[in-house]
Amino acid sequence: MATRKLLYHFNRAPYGTVFYTEGWRAAVGAVAGIDEHEVTLLFQGDGVYYCLKGAERTENKGYEQTLQKGGTKYYAVKEDLEQRDISASEVANDMTIIPRADTWRLYQEADFNLDW
Repeated sequence: MATRKLLYHFNRAPYGTVFYTEGWRAAVGAVAGIDEHEVTLLFQGDGVYYCLKGAERTENKGYEQTLQKGGTKYYAVKEDLEQRDISASEVANDMTIIPRADTWRLYQEADFNLDW
């Protein structure tokens, strides 16, 4: 099977639901198989709270390590950070901040978009 580009976008706050854990688990499943999918994680809306330095990530730590080995990229939307008064210096080092206009490219390049 050909490699597919998968975009997982997280729009909800990273607490109070299972969406984050299930989204991360699904992403790991995509990179762990024999199909060698290219996975990208996009944090927008209230999802950007996951991108903060010191955010509670214990539950997903193993998933993060697996995804990083697979070359997964993490993006946070600049305008969504700004709307929540979050500065770039407060964002974890494993996140890349991109302008909202650049998210269009991620959506267009992806073979599948998955919302969490």
